[in-house]
Amino acid sequence: VSTQSTGCSEMDDFLRAINELQDVFSTVGVSSHEIKLPQIIVVGSQSAGKSSVLESIVRKNFLPRGGGIVTRRPLIIQIIKDTELPQTGSWATFLHKQNKKYTDFNQVKDEIIAETNRLCGSSQNILPDPITLKIYASDLPTLTLVDLPGIVKVPVGDQPANIEEQTINMVRKFVENPNSIILAVSPGNVDLANSEALKLAQQVDPNSNRTLAVITKADLMEKTKENTKVLEGSSIPVKLGIIGVINRSQAKMDAGQSIVACLEEEEEFFQTHYSHIAGEMGTRYLTRKLCHILLEHAKDCLPDLILRITEQKVIQENILQDIGKKIEEPYGLLVHLLYQFCQRFDHSIMGKDAIALSNGEEISGGRHLYQQFDNTICRDIEMLGRLPQDIEYQIEKEILSSSGPRPALFTPNMAFENLAKKQVRLFASPVMKSLKRYCETITEITLILSRDVFGRFPNLKRESHQVCLELIIIKTQQAEKFLNDYLTCESRYINTNHRLFSKECERIDLEVTAADSDPNKGIEKRNIQKIKELLAVYSGIIGNQLMDMVPKVVMSFMIQDFKEELHKEFIEKIADQDRVDYLMSEDPEVEDKRERAMKVLQALERAEEITSTLN
Repeated sequence: VSTQSTGCSEMDDFLRAINELQDVFSTVGVSSHEIKLPQIIVVGSQSAGKSSVLESIVRKNFLPRGGGIVTRRPLIIQIIKDTELPQTGSWATFLHKQNKKYTDFNQVKDEIIAETNRLCGSSQNILPDPITLKIYASDLPTLTLVDLPGIVKVPVGDQPANIEEQTINMVRKFVENPNSIILAVSPGNVDLANSEALKLAQQVDPNSNRTLAVITKADLMEKTKENTKVLEGSSIPVKLGIIGVINRSQAKMDAGQSIVACLEEEEEFFQTHYSHIAGEMGTRYLTRKLCHILLEHAKDCLPDLILRITEQKVIQENILQDIGKKIEEPYGLLVHLLYQFCQRFDHSIMGKDAIALSNGEEISGGRHLYQQFDNTICRDIEMLGRLPQDIEYQIEKEILSSSGPRPALFTPNMAFENLAKKQVRLFASPVMKSLKRYCETITEITLILSRDVFGRFPNLKRESHQVCLELIIIKTQQAEKFLNDYLTCESRYINTNHRLFSKECERIDLEVTAADSDPNKGIEKRNIQKIKELLAVYSGIIGNQLMDMVPKVVMSFMIQDFKEELHKEFIEKIADQDRVDYLMSEDPEVEDKRERAMKVLQALERAEEITSTLN
């Protein structure tokens, strides 16, 4: 007796700890199936007799009854053995009303209805938010059961058209938890091939390793060989067994017959009609079986549960680290973040830090800028180095224009210079286009960094980006002016004394002189060919100079000057003591996320303490 008492005590302590884990996570809004706690899920179609089974286990009338869906929120029923209570003494409380003690179980029923209606309203809607009921009793073992809404096939009244889908989806979320035990309740007076509970259990537990079948209304089953085989467990393959029970009829409830009396009638029925399996039938055996299954299953799940709690702790700690701590010195943090942004920008440009682009690519800001240069200015300038297809016509026209009434005996310098100036001016468009691309790229980099550094503070993020944008525009305009002035200088004076041009000019003169011996080639055609080649050379020289100059101008005006002036602009325009509360106000979603993560982390730390006692 002493050994048995010790074993029961250990079982109660262990299952109490599992209950406490359930409470810890329910309090912070983490459902037990999310954390994959070991638990028994009661599943069945509407009117399968789930309520009668649960009331028989608890030995109290405490569940709402009536037509339609009565259970519209998951009800977590925690039965806790309390040896200090008098024999058959019991009381109850709710997790949402921990300070209220219920001794009248009709009031428990009323509170379940009230708490259901509080979230679901008076309609027939269902919600996944659980109600946790604790029942303390001296004559009951510690056990936890989760009662779910019954599966409905046809909507009635104001039930939504997809009520079947809603109930099945809710039940599925709970029973998909690999650590849950499925208590599949099916009425015995209906063909079990049509049992919704067994069908759903088979889908999530195909080997039936964690399914226990309960056949209600066993007294209404025809006593055939097939039905006897069902109760013996030889026709339905469920590893945890099949247990028959008898529901209390409405007439017996109306007559005031006690649950204890009904349990005695149940035992008598099985002894009379199924004597060879009577010891493994009935509600009392079902209760003992559930306690044993839950205890052994919880012990098996404990190592994985401890691991999951540890993993979830790391996840919540990372969330808190990403969000940041609650602000204690807003102005100091503001100044620090502004400096951090400038430093991040510098590191990104210098290739020390990577940024995440909108296409998912991670790359340094400097490399991103180089790609823009390589993909735009180089390509566009190289294309300008190729003379237009009608260049010979343009040359001929320019030669005739600059020669006046005299024939063009010699290559006219004026014609070459006019055409060279036109060619130089053509470079303005790709150069300005490249500056625009650089401006967009730098703006993109600052926008990404604003999100990363100031993401918690939407007002600061918006104003800091505005400061960046204004400074980028100023520096882009300065770069544009510098390059426009340069191109103006190039177009105003065609430097034919350029070392490379002079060398190429000598080569072209030699080729033209050699071509003079060809009597079929006129002077005018030779002049056109010579100017064409000279234009190509000069255009290439200007293009090469621009390909070297544009990145230097961008780095000087749009990067270096921007970096040097940005922190000063931040301090002058943003770091204002009078506006610090406005700038450092967090996005409400961030505050909610931090509070949620802190609560969950505290729950996980408490869960660690609880599981350490189980170890």
